[in-house]
Amino acid sequence: MNAITLSNQNLPLVEYKGQRVVTFAMVDQAHQRPNGTASAAFRRNRDRFTKGKHYFELDADEIRNELKTTSDVRRRQMEGAKITGGIKRRQLIDELFPKHTKSGIVITEMGYLLLVKPFTDELSWQIQEQLVEAYFRPNPHFSDIRPVLIPSLEELEAMPLSEAQNLLAAAEHKSKWRHGKHGSAEMTQRKRELKVIRPAIERITALVQLTIPELGAFK
Repeated sequence: MNAITLSNQNLPLVEYKGQRVVTFAMVDQAHQRPNGTASAAFRRNRDRFTKGKHYFELDADEIRNELKTTSDVRRRQMEGAKITGGIKRRQLIDELFPKHTKSGIVITEMGYLLLVKPFTDELSWQIQEQLVEAYFRPNPHFSDIRPVLIPSLEELEAMPLSEAQNLLAAAEHKSKWRHGKHGSAEMTQRKRELKVIRPAIERITALVQLTIPELGAFK
């Protein structure tokens, strides 16, 4: 697979140093937001993003030589025109960053999840889950099954506890609704998800109990 389609938006697959990344323009396109929305959200909250973990800042040489990307549409067009491989790749990169760009930013999966936290419309909820499942974490063993997005314990513990509880409750409900067919491949996926959801619920519940004033200080 050379690209994915989300809500009729065709996105190329982009990698940097072996991991999937996205550009601000790709986020705007996937979420059907005006150009510049994602970059503005990043600038407003830049102190919350860690370089090398949530994003990479690339110079011109890294953009041209270390980014890897393919796009079915552009590839077919350029092959039809018999353009050489070197020119072909440069034109693919130009889809991500304008020609002669001196530096650019690409966003990792963790950075993307931070970036779209302010996007609370219904489409964004759907796109966020689909982009993580189909783009950042493709699962070849369950290509016809849509896994439920479950934040890691580290991500949950960094949230307000009420928000973490709500996310886990929603994930458990969605897992049951989506994969609750006994004896099916969906049920196998349901069991996998419960192995993650149940310990997370126990952990967050314990943290909530520790914050109840009536319980006093933990000893």
